Amino acid sequence: MSNAEPSRKMLLILLGAIPALGGLLVGYNTAVIAGALEFIAHDFSLKTVGQEFVVTSILVGALAGAFLSGPMTDRFGQKRVIQIAGVVCLVGGIGCALAVSEAMLIIFRGLLGIACGVSTMVAPLYVAETAPAKWRGAFVSAVQLAITIGIFLSYCTDYLLSPASNWKLMLGLGAIPGAGLVAGMLLLPESPRWLALHGRTEEARDVLHKLGNTEDEQEIISIGESKQKQPPWSELFKGNILTASITAAGLFLVQNLSGIDGVLYYAPAIFKQVGFQGTSAQILATAGLGLVNVIATVIATLGIDRAGRRPLILGGLGAMVVSLAALSLVLTFAGSAPWVGFVAAGSLAVFVAAFAVSLGPIPYVIMSEIFPLRVRSMGMSLAAASAWGCNMVVTVTFLSLMEMLGQANLFWCYCGICLAGFLFAYLRVPETSNCSLEDIESKLMSGVKSRFLGR
Repeated sequence: MSNAEPSRKMLLILLGAIPALGGLLVGYNTAVIAGALEFIAHDFSLKTVGQEFVVTSILVGALAGAFLSGPMTDRFGQKRVIQIAGVVCLVGGIGCALAVSEAMLIIFRGLLGIACGVSTMVAPLYVAETAPAKWRGAFVSAVQLAITIGIFLSYCTDYLLSPASNWKLMLGLGAIPGAGLVAGMLLLPESPRWLALHGRTEEARDVLHKLGNTEDEQEIISIGESKQKQPPWSELFKGNILTASITAAGLFLVQNLSGIDGVLYYAPAIFKQVGFQGTSAQILATAGLGLVNVIATVIATLGIDRAGRRPLILGGLGAMVVSLAALSLVLTFAGSAPWVGFVAAGSLAVFVAAFAVSLGPIPYVIMSEIFPLRVRSMGMSLAAASAWGCNMVVTVTFLSLMEMLGQANLFWCYCGICLAGFLFAYLRVPETSNCSLEDIESKLMSGVKSRFLGR
């Protein structure tokens, strides 16, 4: 065992790091538009609606990718589908760098979106089904951590390249995580639960032993013996499984309707309205939000299996409600005094930090845990699609709503949504830390309410 231990540790490290490149892919490619948009709008003479279309094109692709990822994963396996997402990202990123028209840019950002949609579903699914239970929460949260790192890196890239107005390189660098996924996944095995579900029990058992995850061996053998057939999509809306569908999709609805996407994609525009002068200053302030996002997500990743899912999401949502209320109040006085901009920036920082420890990672963890194995890939596709669908709605309407309602009233709306989300989480989110996926499934199928599926 002493000779096998270094290899096992390295495999676990790679399991936590390589699928997380899917998160890096998502974070960078969705957020880099924040600093690039002004230069794209200038080069292509885009008005408000045109800018919203350029930003939202990646989200339309992501919605399609989220729906496609379920059937693709069931057929080809999680490892191969993650690599396919990497290839699509590579093509999309290079295409954006070469774009010479608004239409060409929208098409290739749509391709990037497909890679993002697939990654947000398959990377957490792969990690959840492969990692030992005691590290499952942290490993799945690592995908969300990588998203925040990708967002931060995109803001830093925007800041460095903004003096040259080089939006093509800003977008083109988004191809790098895709190349990393394609190469890195060659070093990792297929999900043992996917192997067992497809009758490859011995291979599944071998993967478990390589990872030192022998506590799941009996469950994996049972999966192999059951020979379950893949059910139709309608199964997600029937009986006890509907409970899991409502909880997972509901969390992602709240996550994306909270306003976080509007803040992260249009932060420079927000800082401009509260008095930050100059594109570089606005992008630098936005990068500050990105750094807050990363630090808070690191804290959540390290503590999610110790603190638990419920305390993090309820505490985070409570802080989001308070920070949005404070932001809405100070935005009423926007432009009236220098202190308004700094208070608004502070409120945004608290909002982003609270999101990062709650609605950021928790929905990804919960959706990877509460669906029964036979519908897990489809259930996570549904949850991921609901996330990207809401993301698209918020993003395509954010600038228009801000012009129509004003910043203060728009953020009051988001504050109300977060309050409703707090109540939803209190009633439905279970405490699943250190629970086996099979135990959670057994409780769900026996009719236990969503809040009590864990311990």
